[in-house]
Amino acid sequence: MTAEVLPTASNLPNSQVPEADGKYVYFASGSKATYRKVSEKPTGFTSIPTIDISEIDGSLEARKKIAKEIYNACHDCGFFYIKNHGVPDELIGETFEVLKRFFALDLETKMDAHLHKNPAIRGYEPMLETQNDPRTKGDIKEAFSMGDCAIEPEQNYVGRTGHQPPPHITRPQNIWPSKAPWWREGMYRYYQHLMPLAAKLVRIFALAFDLDEHHFDKDFEFPITGMRALYYPPTPVDKDSASVGLGAHADFSWITLVGQDKVPALEVLNQDGIWIDAPPIPGTFVCNVGSFLEHQTNGFFPATVHRVRNKTGQARYSLPFFLGPGPEADLAVLDQFKDKSDPDRKYETINVGKLYIKRVLPARKKHPTAIKYQDVPEEDWTYDMLLK
Repeated sequence: MTAEVLPTASNLPNSQVPEADGKYVYFASGSKATYRKVSEKPTGFTSIPTIDISEIDGSLEARKKIAKEIYNACHDCGFFYIKNHGVPDELIGETFEVLKRFFALDLETKMDAHLHKNPAIRGYEPMLETQNDPRTKGDIKEAFSMGDCAIEPEQNYVGRTGHQPPPHITRPQNIWPSKAPWWREGMYRYYQHLMPLAAKLVRIFALAFDLDEHHFDKDFEFPITGMRALYYPPTPVDKDSASVGLGAHADFSWITLVGQDKVPALEVLNQDGIWIDAPPIPGTFVCNVGSFLEHQTNGFFPATVHRVRNKTGQARYSLPFFLGPGPEADLAVLDQFKDKSDPDRKYETINVGKLYIKRVLPARKKHPTAIKYQDVPEEDWTYDMLLK
């Protein structure tokens, strides 16, 4: 991540991380190890609010009420639950059954869609493929990632944008196991419900900023999305902070919506360096701010650090949906979040595609796409490198 993300934290090379004496907590920030000192006088949030969005399609007054609640939650902790969101409980239950079925497949079937076979760095990730915490051997999980693709028919690019896909996109950005067609079908059934919900939330955020609710529509015409099915196998209960299913990190998105099963494991890092539980609540999604939205609010909405820690020894499944603006979008700090007391300060405008590729490639140094472009100067990296 870039320097504007998590402005209260300090960044330093892995070799210079302080001793793990209980006074610091650690998390991933781009390719660097990052730490935060634990406060001796805690004042940060101790719980995560739940917001009822049943009126998200209601009157303007009702939508503004939701917007105000989300605004407060995002500023206070960067996390919130939403309930009465309109995604059927039956669909969510069926989707998690599909997750269980997929991860129970033999390794050969899953490896048919290994992410190294896909230039966009999507597909199946076996155990220990990633390492968010440099003190561990790797993240104890399996995963499968899919996301936006202009030429997969399920995403209806022409219907959503009114024009044909870019001519240089000639191969799908997603990869699917050939022997499990039901996996693609199940993932897309869920995706088709989460995408419209996320779009409604984008308009709620516009209202929260006292903007026209369609203010962000152009940036999200065909946004970067990611959906990541996650399986954490049954293992002994974590005994220390370095033993986690998914190392501490902040999301590289605009917003994230997470579906959890019934097994508690998600924890959120507050301003004091204290881990706060984000337990599963039936009928809700956990939502959080990502680094793109943090940038636009000049840090007023923090991209809060979180992790998955094994507390029960049980297997766990989760399904986050990541939403970001389209790769062509240029994001500036919104006027209402600029520091009026310092008129000479310059607020960097960031290009989503360029920042995305600078985040993805360093995190996947062994991936063929990263190897292919390892001699290309970082300033010449473009989002299209993931499409070739």
